[in-house]
Amino acid sequence: MPSVSSRTSTPASTPGAQQTGGARAARRRAGGLLSLAIVLGVAAGCSSGGGPAPAPGTPTATAGAAASPSPLTAPSPSEGQAPSAPAWPTGPTSLVRAPAPPPRLVGVTAAHDLTAGLSFDRVVLTFNGGVPGYTAHYVSKVISPGEGSPVPLAGQAFFEIVLQPATAHDDAGTPTVASPIAADGLPAIRQIALAGDFEGYVHLGIGLTGVTGYRVTQLTGPDRLVFDFAGQATGAP
Repeated sequence: MPSVSSRTSTPASTPGAQQTGGARAARRRAGGLLSLAIVLGVAAGCSSGGGPAPAPGTPTATAGAAASPSPLTAPSPSEGQAPSAPAWPTGPTSLVRAPAPPPRLVGVTAAHDLTAGLSFDRVVLTFNGGVPGYTAHYVSKVISPGEGSPVPLAGQAFFEIVLQPATAHDDAGTPTVASPIAADGLPAIRQIALAGDFEGYVHLGIGLTGVTGYRVTQLTGPDRLVFDFAGQATGAP
């Protein structure tokens, strides 16, 4: 018998079936792309620290050091303030020393000074050979030790300084300081005078506009005694 070849017939696809299969493939591709986008988004979030994204319009921080506040400049203590007279005491002061040989007084100066908002007149006594002891106080009048008579001084109040041991002359007996010393224009001091230079004692008188507080300090290079008088008198004795 003649052989009969068997053939399997494949039914032809209908147009509706082709469309259904194409739609399913498209959905599968879209799903794969969506999954990939989600994975990439999560990975990006982890690499940036995982913080939430700022809302629109929210200021974002800028990398770098935080801005520091502007420094405030402290006003100077004397800024806008008039100098004032110091509240120094007016009572007597003294200091005992015994340098040998006695220091020699070689200079007396007076000037006004303004320091740290304080107003005062400064009397500087300059010495050769050290600084002597002293007594200092207000008196009703300055007396010359050799004559016993009052020393004429300009002013309404009088201050006496006694230096011991000290001299105010050289080996030939010539005075080493001029006297009197005018103090024109100073607010407190009116005049300074050498009242005596006798047997190791040097007397100085200072005339002032009124009783005012004072202080005494010592300086070196050269050796000096400094008497500061508050620049505004507080009244008569």
